[in-house]
Amino acid sequence: MMTYKQRLCCWAIARLLPTQQWIIVARFCSRSDADGHFQFLRQSIPHVKFEVVFDRSGDSHRLSALDRPSISFTSAL
Repeated sequence: MMTYKQRLCCWAIARLLPTQQWIIVARFCSRSDADGHFQFLRQSIPHVKFEVVFDRSGDSHRLSALDRPSISFTSAL
């Protein structure tokens, strides 16, 4: 069961690991906060693939590369 705080933070930044697994590295309450942090991560670590996703599942663990959240948006920055 998800807590109230977890339900508020549906926007997340996922990182692709070398094992083709996605891991959630941060959660945000708004898309604009997620996009801002995504831009910072992309500039700081350009060789790592990050993606902004909308994750209603609340699962903070790994996601397989093929089983990403059902609604995902890649930030076009």
